[in-house]
Amino acid sequence: MTDENKRFVEQFANPHSWLLTADSLHEQATAIYSSRAHSSITTKVDANRIILEQIRGIDKSVFLLGGFALENAIKAFLVYENPLWVSDGRLSKNLKSHSLTTLQSRSELVPYKTRHISVLKAFEDGLESWFRYPCALTVEKTKEEGHLYDDLWHRYSMVMRAYGRKLTKLLQGGWQGPHGFYGRWTITGEHFGYKTPMIPTFRATQLASKVSTYKGKLA
Repeated sequence: MTDENKRFVEQFANPHSWLLTADSLHEQATAIYSSRAHSSITTKVDANRIILEQIRGIDKSVFLLGGFALENAIKAFLVYENPLWVSDGRLSKNLKSHSLTTLQSRSELVPYKTRHISVLKAFEDGLESWFRYPCALTVEKTKEEGHLYDDLWHRYSMVMRAYGRKLTKLLQGGWQGPHGFYGRWTITGEHFGYKTPMIPTFRATQLASKVSTYKGKLA
Protein backbone atom coordinates (compact mmCIF):
# COMPACT_ATOMS: atom_id res chain seq x y z
CA MET A 1 0.00 0.00 0.00
CA THR A 2 2.95 2.34 0.64
CA ASP A 3 3.89 2.15 -3.05
CA GLU A 4 0.30 2.93 -4.04
CA ASN A 5 0.21 5.90 -1.65
CA LYS A 6 3.41 7.23 -3.20
CA ARG A 7 1.99 6.70 -6.70
CA PHE A 8 -1.12 8.67 -5.66
CA VAL A 9 1.12 11.63 -4.81
CA GLU A 10 3.53 11.25 -7.73
CA GLN A 11 0.93 10.91 -10.48
CA PHE A 12 -2.21 12.60 -9.20
CA ALA A 13 -2.16 14.66 -6.00
CA ASN A 14 1.06 16.71 -6.11
CA PRO A 15 0.78 20.51 -6.46
CA HIS A 16 1.93 20.37 -10.08
CA SER A 17 -1.08 18.19 -10.96
CA TRP A 18 -3.41 20.70 -9.32
CA LEU A 19 -1.73 23.48 -11.33
CA LEU A 20 -2.21 21.62 -14.62
CA THR A 21 -5.89 20.97 -13.90
CA ALA A 22 -6.43 24.62 -12.97
CA ASP A 23 -4.61 25.72 -16.12
CA SER A 24 -6.78 23.52 -18.35
CA LEU A 25 -9.98 24.86 -16.77
CA HIS A 26 -8.76 28.47 -17.03
CA GLU A 27 -7.82 27.99 -20.68
CA GLN A 28 -11.31 26.68 -21.44
CA ALA A 29 -12.95 29.57 -19.56
CA THR A 30 -10.81 32.08 -21.46
CA ALA A 31 -11.61 30.52 -24.83
CA ILE A 32 -15.33 30.63 -24.15
CA TYR A 33 -15.18 34.19 -22.80
CA SER A 34 -13.40 35.34 -25.97
CA SER A 35 -16.54 34.46 -27.97
CA ARG A 36 -18.91 36.10 -25.48
CA ALA A 37 -19.90 38.92 -27.81
CA HIS A 38 -21.40 36.38 -30.22
CA SER A 39 -23.33 34.34 -27.65
CA SER A 40 -27.08 34.24 -27.28
CA ILE A 41 -28.86 36.47 -24.76
CA THR A 42 -31.69 35.20 -22.56
CA THR A 43 -34.19 37.94 -21.73
CA LYS A 44 -36.72 37.67 -18.92
CA VAL A 45 -39.77 39.93 -19.08
CA ASP A 46 -42.87 40.34 -16.92
CA ALA A 47 -46.51 40.30 -18.03
CA ASN A 48 -46.20 43.91 -19.17
CA ARG A 49 -43.17 43.07 -21.33
CA ILE A 50 -40.88 45.02 -19.05
CA ILE A 51 -37.37 43.55 -19.16
CA LEU A 52 -36.41 42.09 -15.80
CA GLU A 53 -33.08 40.51 -16.66
CA GLN A 54 -30.75 39.75 -19.54
CA ILE A 55 -28.07 37.05 -19.34
CA ARG A 56 -25.60 35.91 -21.97
CA GLY A 57 -25.85 32.21 -22.73
CA ILE A 58 -22.19 31.38 -22.13
CA ASP A 59 -21.73 33.24 -18.84
CA LYS A 60 -22.76 30.30 -16.69
CA SER A 61 -20.12 28.04 -18.26
CA VAL A 62 -17.43 30.71 -17.83
CA PHE A 63 -18.37 31.08 -14.16
CA LEU A 64 -18.31 27.30 -13.71
CA LEU A 65 -14.95 26.74 -15.37
CA GLY A 66 -13.39 29.84 -13.81
CA GLY A 67 -14.64 28.89 -10.36
CA PHE A 68 -13.12 25.41 -10.59
CA ALA A 69 -9.90 26.88 -12.02
CA LEU A 70 -9.60 29.11 -8.95
CA GLU A 71 -10.39 26.17 -6.67
CA ASN A 72 -7.71 23.93 -8.19
CA ALA A 73 -5.13 26.74 -8.17
CA ILE A 74 -5.73 27.50 -4.50
CA LYS A 75 -5.52 23.78 -3.68
CA ALA A 76 -2.15 23.69 -5.46
CA PHE A 77 -0.91 26.20 -2.86
CA LEU A 78 -2.48 24.24 -0.02
CA VAL A 79 -0.91 20.95 -1.08
CA TYR A 80 2.45 22.67 -1.55
CA GLU A 81 2.25 24.08 1.98
CA ASN A 82 0.76 20.96 3.58
CA PRO A 83 2.16 17.78 1.97
CA LEU A 84 0.51 15.54 4.56
CA TRP A 85 -2.89 16.65 3.25
CA VAL A 86 -2.37 14.19 0.35
CA SER A 87 -0.77 11.37 2.34
CA ASP A 88 -2.01 7.81 2.92
CA GLY A 89 -3.77 7.69 -0.44
CA ARG A 90 -6.48 10.23 0.36
CA LEU A 91 -7.19 13.94 0.49
CA SER A 92 -7.42 15.71 3.82
CA LYS A 93 -10.79 17.05 4.91
CA ASN A 94 -9.16 20.49 4.66
CA LEU A 95 -9.22 20.10 0.87
CA LYS A 96 -12.80 18.85 0.66
CA SER A 97 -14.48 22.18 0.09
CA HIS A 98 -15.69 24.27 -2.83
CA SER A 99 -15.61 27.50 -0.80
CA LEU A 100 -12.92 29.61 -2.44
CA THR A 101 -12.74 32.07 0.43
CA THR A 102 -12.44 29.29 3.02
CA LEU A 103 -9.72 27.51 1.05
CA GLN A 104 -7.84 30.74 0.42
CA SER A 105 -7.87 31.58 4.15
CA ARG A 106 -6.00 28.32 4.85
CA SER A 107 -3.00 29.30 2.68
CA GLU A 108 -0.10 31.47 3.76
CA LEU A 109 1.51 31.68 0.32
CA VAL A 110 -1.42 32.47 -1.96
CA PRO A 111 -1.23 35.98 -3.51
CA TYR A 112 -3.81 38.67 -2.73
CA LYS A 113 -4.61 37.45 0.79
CA THR A 114 -6.76 40.51 1.47
CA ARG A 115 -7.32 41.99 -2.00
CA HIS A 116 -9.79 40.81 -4.65
CA ILE A 117 -11.74 38.71 -2.15
CA SER A 118 -14.84 39.87 -4.00
CA VAL A 119 -13.63 37.89 -7.03
CA LEU A 120 -13.49 34.69 -5.00
CA LYS A 121 -16.93 35.39 -3.55
CA ALA A 122 -18.41 36.05 -6.99
CA PHE A 123 -17.05 32.78 -8.37
CA GLU A 124 -17.88 30.64 -5.34
CA ASP A 125 -21.49 31.81 -4.99
CA GLY A 126 -22.76 29.49 -7.69
CA LEU A 127 -20.47 26.47 -7.37
CA GLU A 128 -23.08 24.61 -5.33
CA SER A 129 -26.13 26.13 -6.98
CA TRP A 130 -26.78 28.24 -10.07
CA PHE A 131 -23.55 27.41 -11.95
CA ARG A 132 -24.81 23.84 -12.28
CA TYR A 133 -28.44 23.68 -11.12
CA PRO A 134 -31.53 25.92 -11.10
CA CYS A 135 -31.42 25.94 -7.29
CA ALA A 136 -29.40 24.71 -4.33
CA LEU A 137 -30.48 22.02 -1.85
CA THR A 138 -32.31 24.57 0.33
CA VAL A 139 -33.84 28.00 -0.10
CA GLU A 140 -31.23 29.40 2.30
CA LYS A 141 -28.38 28.24 0.06
CA THR A 142 -30.01 29.25 -3.22
CA LYS A 143 -28.38 32.29 -4.82
CA GLU A 144 -29.51 34.69 -7.51
CA GLU A 145 -27.64 34.20 -10.77
CA GLY A 146 -24.69 36.57 -11.03
CA HIS A 147 -23.51 38.74 -13.90
CA LEU A 148 -20.15 38.41 -15.62
CA TYR A 149 -19.23 42.06 -15.83
CA ASP A 150 -16.09 43.03 -17.75
CA ASP A 151 -14.49 44.36 -14.57
CA LEU A 152 -15.07 41.06 -12.77
CA TRP A 153 -13.43 39.12 -15.58
CA HIS A 154 -10.50 41.53 -15.59
CA ARG A 155 -9.95 41.08 -11.85
CA TYR A 156 -10.36 37.29 -12.15
CA SER A 157 -7.62 37.31 -14.81
CA MET A 158 -5.37 39.39 -12.53
CA VAL A 159 -5.81 36.89 -9.70
CA MET A 160 -5.10 33.90 -11.94
CA ARG A 161 -1.96 35.52 -13.38
CA ALA A 162 -0.68 36.16 -9.86
CA TYR A 163 -1.41 32.55 -8.91
CA GLY A 164 0.44 31.30 -12.01
CA ARG A 165 3.47 33.47 -11.33
CA LYS A 166 3.77 32.36 -7.70
CA LEU A 167 3.14 28.65 -8.33
CA THR A 168 5.68 28.56 -11.16
CA LYS A 169 8.38 29.96 -8.90
CA LEU A 170 7.48 27.68 -5.99
CA LEU A 171 7.47 24.49 -8.03
CA GLN A 172 10.76 25.34 -9.72
CA GLY A 173 12.29 25.33 -6.23
CA GLY A 174 11.11 21.77 -5.55
CA TRP A 175 8.56 20.13 -3.27
CA GLN A 176 9.05 17.46 -0.64
CA GLY A 177 5.93 15.34 -0.53
CA PRO A 178 4.86 12.47 1.68
CA HIS A 179 6.00 8.84 1.30
CA GLY A 180 9.49 9.90 0.20
CA PHE A 181 8.35 11.64 -2.97
CA TYR A 182 10.29 14.69 -4.15
CA GLY A 183 9.40 16.70 -7.24
CA ARG A 184 11.01 19.66 -8.95
CA TRP A 185 9.36 21.09 -12.04
CA THR A 186 10.63 23.33 -14.81
CA ILE A 187 7.67 25.18 -16.28
CA THR A 188 7.85 27.25 -19.46
CA GLY A 189 5.20 28.96 -21.53
CA GLU A 190 1.96 30.46 -20.30
CA HIS A 191 -0.02 29.28 -17.28
CA PHE A 192 -3.07 31.20 -15.99
CA GLY A 193 -2.07 34.07 -18.29
CA TYR A 194 1.42 34.33 -16.73
CA LYS A 195 4.15 33.87 -19.34
CA THR A 196 7.57 32.44 -18.55
CA PRO A 197 10.48 32.27 -21.02
CA MET A 198 9.32 29.80 -23.63
CA ILE A 199 10.94 27.04 -25.62
CA PRO A 200 9.92 27.94 -29.22
CA THR A 201 6.36 26.77 -30.01
CA PHE A 202 6.16 24.62 -26.87
CA ARG A 203 4.70 24.87 -23.42
CA ALA A 204 6.65 22.33 -21.41
CA THR A 205 6.54 20.96 -17.90
CA GLN A 206 8.99 18.53 -16.41
CA LEU A 207 8.58 16.34 -13.33
CA ALA A 208 12.04 15.82 -11.84
CA SER A 209 13.91 13.72 -14.44
CA LYS A 210 11.20 11.12 -14.87
CA VAL A 211 8.27 12.60 -16.78
CA SER A 212 8.07 15.31 -19.43
CA THR A 213 4.86 16.63 -20.98
CA TYR A 214 4.49 19.19 -23.73
CA LYS A 215 1.49 21.32 -24.60
CA GLY A 216 1.41 23.42 -27.73
CA LYS A 217 1.85 23.23 -31.47
CA LEU A 218 4.85 21.57 -33.01
CA ALA A 219 6.98 23.68 -35.30
